[in-house]
Amino acid sequence: MRLSSFLTLIFSLLFVSKCFSQNSPVDRLKQSSWENNFGFGIEYLQPCPSNLKKVISKFSEIGATWSKFNGPGTRWRDIEPNLPVAGKHVYSWEKVDQRIKMAQAAGFRNLMVVLKSNSPWACKPAESKGILEYFSNLGGTISTPPTNPENFQFYKDYVFSFVERYDGDGTDDMPGLEYPILDFEIETEAQHRVYWQGTIDEYKAILKAAYQTIKKANPAARVILSGFALWDIFDEGYKSQVEIGLAIENLKKNFPITDVRHGFGPKYRSQLEFNESLLGEKDCFDVVEFHLLSNYKAIPGTVRWIKEKMRENGYERPIWIGDGGAVVTPCSNERGFWASWKTYTLFSKAPYRNGDKLFEVLSTKKDADGFKYSDVKKWYEAEQANILVKAYVLAMTEGIRGMNWWTWFDVPALFKTNGAGKSWSLCGLLREDEKPRPAFYSYKLLIRMLDGFEKAERINLKLGIEVFRFSKKDKEIFVAWVDSPDQGFPPSPDFNLSGDFHQIVSNEKMKVTCIVTDENRTEPKVDIQSSIDVPLSQTPVFLEAQ
Repeated sequence: MRLSSFLTLIFSLLFVSKCFSQNSPVDRLKQSSWENNFGFGIEYLQPCPSNLKKVISKFSEIGATWSKFNGPGTRWRDIEPNLPVAGKHVYSWEKVDQRIKMAQAAGFRNLMVVLKSNSPWACKPAESKGILEYFSNLGGTISTPPTNPENFQFYKDYVFSFVERYDGDGTDDMPGLEYPILDFEIETEAQHRVYWQGTIDEYKAILKAAYQTIKKANPAARVILSGFALWDIFDEGYKSQVEIGLAIENLKKNFPITDVRHGFGPKYRSQLEFNESLLGEKDCFDVVEFHLLSNYKAIPGTVRWIKEKMRENGYERPIWIGDGGAVVTPCSNERGFWASWKTYTLFSKAPYRNGDKLFEVLSTKKDADGFKYSDVKKWYEAEQANILVKAYVLAMTEGIRGMNWWTWFDVPALFKTNGAGKSWSLCGLLREDEKPRPAFYSYKLLIRMLDGFEKAERINLKLGIEVFRFSKKDKEIFVAWVDSPDQGFPPSPDFNLSGDFHQIVSNEKMKVTCIVTDENRTEPKVDIQSSIDVPLSQTPVFLEAQ
């Protein structure tokens, strides 16, 4: 072979190799599938703070690869602001393209998109019958059914075009797409009027049409059922249908007529029945999502309830958690008219002592009645890190496929709403000054320690101690903490126990890695302890036999 021919062959092979490594749809599909058994994410890419472009590189440090678009930006009204002319659609992709490129460049290669039937020219007008609906309508986040068959077809065209643009198949793709988008949620919390104003049959029609359209555009795509909000019904453990019914009836008995919770029972029953009915539509979705809007201890009961409903309908699907993180904010035990405008729970006790006062101090950033803001802030940020790790550990042990943590920054705008919204305002992984909170570094540690685990299980070691074993290819890692019934501020010093891990490992020593709870630290404290007597507290630790 002549030298020129040989060089031509080499350059040709290199060019083909480059094409396959950078542009092959098959290669990209493999990279952005559920390659690990658990997905670590952060909610939301949209809506999000205006300075996300500046700080998203910080979040890439955590190691999370999942995030979600939940409009504005991906709503039908954003993508197609005007009525088609002579049946020709004019779509606007620029802002979505920009955000996707930014996210993928920062390592968020697995993106979810909420597709919303939300168009001023194609859908029924939304109504405002309460403060939450008012703010949702003001922000344009309420979805409604299309007004006629022609507009319904236009909705399907929007869905098809969205999936096609980001499927990575090389046809009509977004320029510069690094990984395809495979996960699409059809509306969010469609169970109530704050996000969906249509009947359950109208939602099912949207769900079925979207499912068929998405699969036509990309058979590898996954359809996520509208995220369930089960609130705090399972915070204190799983409840049977009879027990749930009693809890709903007891709302009238437990709260005075002036309290918004007094009359919430019929609304909650209706929402629960809505979600139950959707779980019967097994041929129209691939993934079930619920939103963790309460204590992290609700995870096992919620998962059990969803799995029972799936088994009753003869199938099983993966479960995902969205909005993880609102579980942290202190809540009030007060009852009556003014309690409706504070943070509150519905069916369970407020998880923290002095919760009302703690929230006041955190939200105003001022000392009050002997509670110093600096002390409460330090406690709260440590507790946020604790809850993040505990929630993820429980989720993984319960077989959840992934969880998106709420959220990048605090959302002060939520202080304008009532108690339900206020409780989600202080959950950012970054402070206002863009400095990471301890939870940021604890999330990073969690992913570093447990990503790629093959098996997770709860271990019964000692009363009062929570222990979980994670098996990886080359080792076992335990996560442990003391389950204290007394939580709040000032913290109780009485709940420190020791665990004898020599019962479950033969080694004499354990490497103890404590999560980050101090604002002045970015790396965890590491120590070597006797496996016979490992000191434990309410703060989770990772344990490895030495």
